[in-house]
Amino acid sequence: MSDRSQSPRRQLSAVLPDIPVVEMVYTRRSQGERAALREAFDTEGRQAFLRHLLTERSAELRARGFTERNLESLRFGKVPHGYNVHHIKPLDDGGDNRFDNLVLIRAHPEHEAIHRYLDPQLKGLDRGQSRTVQLPMPDAGAYRRSGPEVVRTQARPPRWAGQGGHGR
Repeated sequence: MSDRSQSPRRQLSAVLPDIPVVEMVYTRRSQGERAALREAFDTEGRQAFLRHLLTERSAELRARGFTERNLESLRFGKVPHGYNVHHIKPLDDGGDNRFDNLVLIRAHPEHEAIHRYLDPQLKGLDRGQSRTVQLPMPDAGAYRRSGPEVVRTQARPPRWAGQGGHGR
């Protein structure tokens, strides 16, 4: 059976078996609010989060299989090749750019699986409307699953006042 013929929940569980899925009421925020948060994330938040991971968690990242090349990317505030920074609680639904709402995750298959699961649940939901959804909730920080072994690190809660973290 191909990946696409499986149910979205089964696809998610196959790729991210250790990621909890929680039920929550998702309310689309205004386009202006979302755009402002996205702009802040794109201009400084993503870089700050990546540097935070390097500064606070480099030994753990190395132990978890992140390469020196991956760490060099973080040093420059860049997302390592093949990874994305993901907003655990989406910006569109009250999520923010704090480090405890961000996770560095491989683009394929993990990040892709999260959105293949979540995005169809949001289809047709207009700004200001709400709907109960099942939201995949990886821990904040960095997630890396290699082979059958699951590997994670967690970012510490943000210590800096008034600034946010970043992701999708």
